[in-house]
Amino acid sequence: MALPRFEKEWEGFRGHVAVKWDKLSEDDLLKVEGNLSDLVKLIASKYGEQKGSVEGKLAELYNSYLENKERIAQGIAEAREEIGERSRDFADNIRQRAMDLQENAKERVTRIREENIDPAVQKSEEYIKVHPFSAVMGAFGVGMLIGGVIGLLSRNKD
Repeated sequence: MALPRFEKEWEGFRGHVAVKWDKLSEDDLLKVEGNLSDLVKLIASKYGEQKGSVEGKLAELYNSYLENKERIAQGIAEAREEIGERSRDFADNIRQRAMDLQENAKERVTRIREENIDPAVQKSEEYIKVHPFSAVMGAFGVGMLIGGVIGLLSRNKD
């Protein structure tokens, strides 16, 4: 009897054998090391069954194991795909919300500038046009004041 990839699948399949044939010890299963004919002989001797009967039961259990393994692998692949889709949708949603918030912030800054800053600048320009000498003298005075404060602060450090 030949079961495809039996030696490669032995580590995963061993637990199924241990459940089905519970008289087999862990040491018995370790000694088999994935050798199908040794496993058939071991089961036949421990349970007093014919090798042909054991081979049939073993083939049925192994095929069931492979089918379950394939279903699980398929389920994992589908779950990964679903997670990937949801992650992309989530990222797109976050990106869209960030763009909306950015646009909202730009609109608010523009509105604040239009409602507060631009009128103040316009009034300042009008004042300077009407009163140029006062504006220049006011700026000169503020400059002198700031210079004096800096001078006093630098003397105190020395």
